[in-house]
Amino acid sequence: QPTIMPISIADRDFGVDVTNVPQNQVQVNQVNDPLVRGVRRIAWLKQYAGVDYMVKDPNNPGQMMVNPVLLNIPQGNPANNPRAALQPCSILDHEHWRHLVVGVTAMSNANKPSVSPVKVLSDKIVQIYRDMKPFARVAGIEVPSDPLPNSASV
Repeated sequence: QPTIMPISIADRDFGVDVTNVPQNQVQVNQVNDPLVRGVRRIAWLKQYAGVDYMVKDPNNPGQMMVNPVLLNIPQGNPANNPRAALQPCSILDHEHWRHLVVGVTAMSNANKPSVSPVKVLSDKIVQIYRDMKPFARVAGIEVPSDPLPNSASV
């Protein structure tokens, strides 16, 4: 499994919302071409995850294929027995793209073995608090902005 660059929650959320080039902005013969219409999503994969969408096909010299890493990302909620990866990888389908981004993000977080699970949880809780704070302030609710105490981050 190749190393995928760490992806933040904000970058994941941005990635989920990356759109295809609209059909009316490409030639008729390019409407279903992921390399043309999916160029923004391909750029997100490269820029944020460090993953190439297309790689050299080891079985056909001179040919390219969709990166096998992308072909093996399961679909759906991992807590509810995720479905097998969809074949072929379709970055033009928004639902498939959303699962692909979430899966790549999960793989990127799995590549950080030096971070304890408690630290990851603490960071996520702090991020949730930060996201909620402006809304809580309007409602007059005090939300902590400090990370969990050191005893919880061991």
